[in-house]
Amino acid sequence: MARVRIVLVRPESPANVGASARVVRNTGAVGLDLIAPGDWRTVECWRTAWGAQDVLESARVLPDLGPALEGTVRAVALSGRRGAGSDSADIRDAVEEIASLAQDETAALVFGPETSGLTNDELALCSCRARIPAHPAQPSFNLSHAVAIAAYEAHRALHRGSREGPRRATHEEKERLLELLRDGLLAIGALPRVNTDGRFRDWRTLVHRTDITPRELTLLEHMARRMAGAADGG
Repeated sequence: MARVRIVLVRPESPANVGASARVVRNTGAVGLDLIAPGDWRTVECWRTAWGAQDVLESARVLPDLGPALEGTVRAVALSGRRGAGSDSADIRDAVEEIASLAQDETAALVFGPETSGLTNDELALCSCRARIPAHPAQPSFNLSHAVAIAAYEAHRALHRGSREGPRRATHEEKERLLELLRDGLLAIGALPRVNTDGRFRDWRTLVHRTDITPRELTLLEHMARRMAGAADGG
């Protein structure tokens, strides 16, 4: 059975952090990551983590999202944002992909700040975007409630039976590919040297949304190196 981590990016309420730790314990998730959480170690946080204070004690506190996704093969970003380029899956469909992961693979459920949500750059780091259906009169959920719903759906999907496929490339393996691809695209003039990172965001989104096996990763890395070599006359 695959492992699931809960990742809270810049959470604003210590109570939500504590309640999310309790959800980790409720659903059998393997851990909690806190990205730039501010002053979260409060009495309220520990009180709402009833029965799961050890999850808080072992939580990883990291400066940004990238390190939290190292070792994961699938990162599901929870976002209610609408508009162009924001296609998202129902959370129940999104977690079905987690159920297909191998026993030693890890997935992340990623949640943004209560008032603003995840940034475009953070969304680009994730494999897919998911939404929790809600009544249009009140479409947004409290952070800890969203964590509970998403983690519960993942828990149910995992316990319905694994449908394991081949090993997927991890987040950091994809990031290494992206470094090579960025150099290759710049070398052949397919990526501008002005606002490079902004224009490359679509490539980052594409790669992270794609399930890539190690063999496919090797092929893409070879292609990227040949692109850079061709531009140099190699």
